[in-house]
Amino acid sequence: QDHCCLSKDPTPDDPRIIMSSASQSNSVVSLTPPDGASCWLCLEEGPDDSGAPLVRDCSCRGHSGFAHLPCLIQYAESKSRDLAERGALTLREFFQEKIFEQCPNCKQTFQGNIPYGMTTAQLAFFEREFKDVQSWQMGALMKRIHVLDGRKDVDRIEGEEICTKMLSLIDEMKKNSNLLDVILPVSVNKEIGRFNSEMGTKQCLEKAKYYLKKARDIMKTSEDCKPWAVELIEGEIAAVEARISGDSRPKKEESDLSSLRARYYYMLQMNGENDVGTMQVGTLLASKLFNAYHTIEASRLLDRLVIISCRVHGSYHKQTKIAESWRQRLQLRCAFIGSEQQPYQALRYEDDGDSCIVQGPVPKNVPRNDDDCQTFSVPSVEISFSLGTPVMLHGLKKAAHLNGEIGDVREYCKLSGRCVVHLEDKDLKPVKVKHENLRIVFDLPDPKNLD
Repeated sequence: QDHCCLSKDPTPDDPRIIMSSASQSNSVVSLTPPDGASCWLCLEEGPDDSGAPLVRDCSCRGHSGFAHLPCLIQYAESKSRDLAERGALTLREFFQEKIFEQCPNCKQTFQGNIPYGMTTAQLAFFEREFKDVQSWQMGALMKRIHVLDGRKDVDRIEGEEICTKMLSLIDEMKKNSNLLDVILPVSVNKEIGRFNSEMGTKQCLEKAKYYLKKARDIMKTSEDCKPWAVELIEGEIAAVEARISGDSRPKKEESDLSSLRARYYYMLQMNGENDVGTMQVGTLLASKLFNAYHTIEASRLLDRLVIISCRVHGSYHKQTKIAESWRQRLQLRCAFIGSEQQPYQALRYEDDGDSCIVQGPVPKNVPRNDDDCQTFSVPSVEISFSLGTPVMLHGLKKAAHLNGEIGDVREYCKLSGRCVVHLEDKDLKPVKVKHENLRIVFDLPDPKNLD
């Protein structure tokens, strides 16, 4: 029996087990401008003359930060002209300013639909006024393709055109080595690979594999080669190869986790924990940890990310809501009763752990309605754990020193009938434990160390 009751490839918009309808409705927050809110640029309330509404998808709070998209575009274009007049024409210098990418007030990256409109305007503006500045052109093309969704027809057509333009522009920039940073071809090939991977056809996946391998090989020959970056690209290649072959999940999962951890810690050092990009990579890391049944590590990370995002960006921010949604999913404890194939949610223990209160059954692919669930008590010995369930060891005699240690159930050994538990204490080796010597951990205790 497979003790994992959840899908193996979750995404922030595709939970392993869909939350109850009540939880879902509570997670939707309206961003309708409050009464009296006005555009901080033109100072007008309500829609502008073209009908463009007030929007805000950054970290501003209260009445601040609302603006019309045309006003934001006009402001960004004006700032770009000022930067050009000061002679900052290199790709690195310009895009460090993030003029089209972040709110000038809270200095945080735009979220939601705003980047789609801003990147469209940025690309058109550069093609109109800075056509000869190849580095700016390339940067605008890369920003644009990054927000496109290869699964949508309109975006797919535009994205294919951008891929052709970027490859042509790289060839032009090679003629002037002063304009071509070795990292730029890596980034271009990665973006083309990512976009083709999104489109998902077998032909596109083969293209994705080709361009990702090209990015990896360029990175390997670079003097500025970062091993974690190479590992990350290799993980993307493995994921594409798995899709081509029809496998449900890529190989080298632990290697992929190591490279993603390295990327997250690198971004922590370079950009700090308050940066939206750092938080996004952290949330991605948590989702991959969850997928690999490292639930405790994922939960610790998400606890931290939610606290930081609430403090810096506020509870309404998209990143806060995504991280909080993931944290809610990780708090769900699923188990099986006897030989039943359908999972139940374990709620708590009673009678000194001899019985467990469960609720369910839990549906896999439809929203859960708590009114349709039954809540009842079952003997704890009849409970079997889903993979990834946090557990505590207890009642061990020969290895009494392990009693009280917590870890994740990563495997189930059919031969011995025991769970393979990877303990949170990294100094301890994984252990095979009988079900009766394990208890579900509903609330994680404070970590022994925070480093």
